[in-house]
Amino acid sequence: MCFNNLSGSELVALASIIAIYISNEFSADETSILGDFFSALGSNLSVIGSASQNNNSNNNCLSDL
Repeated sequence: MCFNNLSGSELVALASIIAIYISNEFSADETSILGDFFSALGSNLSVIGSASQNNNSNNNCLSDL
């Protein structure tokens, strides 16, 4: 499955389906821990993607500011 081909609405629907499935299979504590983990994972992926995109577009360093 290529996520680039999905619309925003389709991504939201997919995430909702997965969240509902997970919540039905795990306890409340396990679901909470998984939610926190995926939030951290998403944040880290965003930082990595932003840094990669920034590095590809220019070679500015914070020290140059």
